[in-house]
Amino acid sequence: MRKLTQIIIVFFLCCITFIFVYKSGFRYQAEYLEELRLKNVTSDLCPLRNFVFVKTHKTGSSTMSNILLRFSENHKLNQLMGRYPTGTEYDDLTKRSYHPPPANEHYNTFLMHAHYNPEFLKSKLPINTKFFTFVRHPVSRYISAFNFFKHQKFYDSDDFDNAIKLHLEDNSNYLVDTHKCKHCANAVNSVAHDLGFDVKEYIKSSDQELYIKNFLEKRDQELDLVLVSEYYDLSLVLLARRYCWNFDDIAYLRSLESSSKPSVSDETKAKVLEFQKVDATIYKHYNKTFWELVEKEEGIHEEVEKFKEYNAMMHDKCVAGKEIGAFNTYQHILTEFGETDFQCKAMSSRVLPFAHLIQKRNQGLRNDGPHQKSYLTLQDLYDVRYGKET
Repeated sequence: MRKLTQIIIVFFLCCITFIFVYKSGFRYQAEYLEELRLKNVTSDLCPLRNFVFVKTHKTGSSTMSNILLRFSENHKLNQLMGRYPTGTEYDDLTKRSYHPPPANEHYNTFLMHAHYNPEFLKSKLPINTKFFTFVRHPVSRYISAFNFFKHQKFYDSDDFDNAIKLHLEDNSNYLVDTHKCKHCANAVNSVAHDLGFDVKEYIKSSDQELYIKNFLEKRDQELDLVLVSEYYDLSLVLLARRYCWNFDDIAYLRSLESSSKPSVSDETKAKVLEFQKVDATIYKHYNKTFWELVEKEEGIHEEVEKFKEYNAMMHDKCVAGKEIGAFNTYQHILTEFGETDFQCKAMSSRVLPFAHLIQKRNQGLRNDGPHQKSYLTLQDLYDVRYGKET
C-alpha cells in the first residue's frame, strides 16, 4: 500500500512538472522564436536556406518562383505566406495576417509579389536572410506586360504597335508634371515600382538624377544579388554558385510563356525606352553589376553549357508537348514518366495553384492537423498542375 502511494505521488509530481514546463514553453514561445531567428542556428549562407525573392513583373519571375517553391518544399523550408497568397501583391505587408511556422521553428523564405518592405521582412526572417531579384530590359518587359495584361483593349486599334503609340500619347505628361499613368499597372516602370521606387516623390524632387542615384545606393545595400532575365541560364548558375545550390535545385520549365509574340517597330521601341527612363536607369545599373560578378566567376560559361544540357534532359524526360492554357500562355503536357514524377509535376505547376496548396497545408486543412511538419506529395500536385492562375 505504501509503495502504491509513493507511485501515485511521483506520478502526480511528474504531471505538475509537465504542465508547468508546457505552460512556460507556451508563454515564452514568441521570445524563443525571436531568439531562434536571431541566432539562426539551422543554416548559414552556404548552402542558402533563408531568402527573400523580390518578385518583379514580367521578368521571368513566375518561372523563378516555381524554382523557389520547389526548393522550399524539397528542403523543408517554412514560407512566410499570407492567408491568401495573391493578396500581398497590392497590400501593405504589415497589415496582413500570416500562418505561423511549425512549433519552435522560424520562417525561411518569402517569394510572392508584394509591396517592397525589407524592414518588415527582416523582422520576420533570420538575420542572415539574403534578398535577390530579377531585372529585364525595359522595352521587352513593357511589350511583354502590355500584351500579357491586355492593355491593347483600352485603345481603339487592332494593331498592337499602334495601340502602344496611343498609350504613350495618352500619358505624355507622365514623369513630366505628374506621377499618374493611365493603364500602366505592371507595365510602365514596373521594376522600379516593385523595388519600392516612389514616382510621386521623384516628380517632386529638385534633383531627379540624385533621387535615382540615392535609390540605387540604398537597394545595393539591401539586395545581395540582382539577376538579368535576358541571361536566364547564366543568372541561375550564378545564383547556384553563390548559394551552393545544384542543377536539380535550379532546373526549370518556363512558366507563363506567352503563345503570341506581337511585332513592334524600332521607332515605337525607342519611344517606349524614353517613356521608361526610370526602369532604364535601374536596368543599366544592374546589368553592369551583373556582368561585374560574372567576370569574377572562373569557368562559369562552361558550367552554363552543362546546365543547359541537364535542363534539356529534364525537359525531354518530363515534357511531351505543350498546349495553350490560361492567359493565352503555354501549359506543358507531361510524358508518361512525368505524370508519375514529383519533380516533373512540380516543375510544370503554375505558381499560384502551387502556392495555394502550401497555403492549405499551412492552414492545417490536410489530415495531419494544424501547423504540423508536412510537405507536398505527388498526389497533391495532380490537380494543381491544371489549375487556373489568377
